[in-house]
This record gives sequence, C-alpha cells and structure tokens, in this order.
Amino acid sequence: MNYNKALKWLPVLLLVLFVSCGKKEPQIINFEFQKYENPTPRYRIEYPKGWTITTYPGKIRLLSSQDAYDKFAVPTSKGAIGALILITVTKDTLGGDLQKLYDEVLAVDKDKETIEKYEEVTDTKVGDKPAKRVYYRLKYDKETIKKVEKYLVVTDTLDYVIELISFNEMFESYKPAIQKLISTFEFPKKLEKGQEDPANKPSETFSTYNNPNYSLDYPDNFNIKTTKKGETGSTATFSGYRLDCTFVVDVFPSQNLSVEKVFEQNKGNYKGAGGQKETSINGLKVIYLNYVGAPNIGSRAYFIVKGDKVYRMTLNWFKPQEADYISPFEKMASSFKAK
Repeated sequence: MNYNKALKWLPVLLLVLFVSCGKKEPQIINFEFQKYENPTPRYRIEYPKGWTITTYPGKIRLLSSQDAYDKFAVPTSKGAIGALILITVTKDTLGGDLQKLYDEVLAVDKDKETIEKYEEVTDTKVGDKPAKRVYYRLKYDKETIKKVEKYLVVTDTLDYVIELISFNEMFESYKPAIQKLISTFEFPKKLEKGQEDPANKPSETFSTYNNPNYSLDYPDNFNIKTTKKGETGSTATFSGYRLDCTFVVDVFPSQNLSVEKVFEQNKGNYKGAGGQKETSINGLKVIYLNYVGAPNIGSRAYFIVKGDKVYRMTLNWFKPQEADYISPFEKMASSFKAK
C-alpha cells in the first residue's frame, strides 16, 4: 500500500467529513392534506392538516403553527421555526402580462426586502396555468437565513402571488407543502355572462363542526369564523360564496332563565317579527321566529337553553336564492346538539 499517497488525500477526506458533520439535514415531515375553498374569488387548494388559516381581503395566510409566528415577526428571535404560505389575489391591471407582474413583484421585493435580484427564476405551472417561480434568501445573522419562494400567475382578470417562507434547513422540510398546493391549485371557473356557478351553492355534502359547547353539521364548502365574547360567550359564523347568507351560532349565559323567559327578553330586538313557533331539536325545546332583516334578506332566530347557556342560531339568506339556502340551513339547525 502506498502510504504517502493515502496521506496526501487525508486532509481532503477530513475536510469532507467536517463539512458533512456540520451541515444540518432537513427534517422529514409527513404531511396529510385537506381541502380549502376560498369564497371570493372561488379558488380551491390542498394544504397540510393542522395548519391555521387566516383570511384577509384579497389574501389568505396559512401558518404551520401559532408557536412559529414569532419567528416571522422577529426573524432573529429564538422561537420555533415553522412555515408560512401566503396567497394574495389582486385585480389584474397589467393586461394579463406575466412579465409585467414579475417586474412589479421584483420592484416591491427590492424595496421591502433590499434584494438586488432573485437568485433563481424559472418557468413553471400552478395548477393548469403558466407561472413564474422566483427564489431568494435573506441572511439576518450566522444562524438565521430566511428563504422565500414565490409563484406568480396571471389569469383573465386576476393576478396571483403564492409564496412559501421558512428559515434555514427547515425550508426544504416544508417544500412538499407548497408543491402539493401549486400542483392541485384550482382556479375559479370562467362563466358565461349571467351564468351561475353551481359550486357557489351550499354543498350537498356535510361536515361536522365540534366545540366544547355544541356540535352541528354544515355544508363542506362553507367557511367558519369563530370569536370569543367575554369569559363564557362565543360566536361562530358559517358562510359560503354569498356573504349575505350566514348561519350564526351565539352562546351566552342563561342566568338561570328558561327558554321562554330568554325568548321574551330578546324578541323585541327583531323588527317585523312574525309569531313565535315552537319545536324540539335533539330533545331540547326550541322557540323561534322569522323576522325582517336587511333589504332582500330573509332571517330567522332560534333560541335553546341547556344548563347555564343560551344557544341562539340566526339564519340569514338572500331571498332570490331562498330555495338554495333555506333547506341546508334548516338541516344545520336540526343537527344542532348542545353539550
């Protein structure tokens, strides 16, 4: 054996071993995916189960966990590293020109992120539409590198910017999430003038919503927005494509009153109310009334008391589409189970 030759390569081998040992391998995350349908514009995506969705006008935010939020607010903080996916939709003012959208997004990133250019620019697809993929990194300190990947799409009337943001080696761990989202992205269907999209109507397939106070079934193309009110109160709003068609559940203290007394105290708040009606839902007495809501809107309120809580279900529907909404809403009400 030629020991001199072996010794000659020893420093190189040691360097390779040193670099390999110092490099962190991306964590492997096994994702399960679920579907989300945005009400307006009506696009559909698949995203990882357990991620939280926050909606804003023209934008949705998908966050891997609330614990990871601090890292995006202050990148140099020592908080947990997660991932953030943003989908921003704006009205197209660029004549459907993808290159112009690219130039516009780059100008914003140059100003906001202080980058000179993107490290990578490639042509790709989002769903069935041509797109541009761009990528860049920002180094904050020796332990913190933010990595950003964006997908730019132009359609007939709307521009889409879809982005994945994470840090360090975890960026690669979260890449399957954005890859699944863009490969399954469904854009709104183009309709002829005056044509109604059947998907705008409440779905005939129902899912079950559960919280510590109650459960109910709802159309699986509805979105749910929940808020707390005081120590014991809460509101959950179920809505689909039409934001004037809502099913709202309020929970508040009963103050040891019966359902009859609760109804008497509240009925004066409903203008143009018809006579009260009674029924039962899953073994509990229910008093309800129809009333006049906003112009062209039909409304109904149900009152239920169980234990120390009042459950009020409020239904609002667009009268010209009453046939589409009243049946699903009544099905939701009849499925209600107070705990």
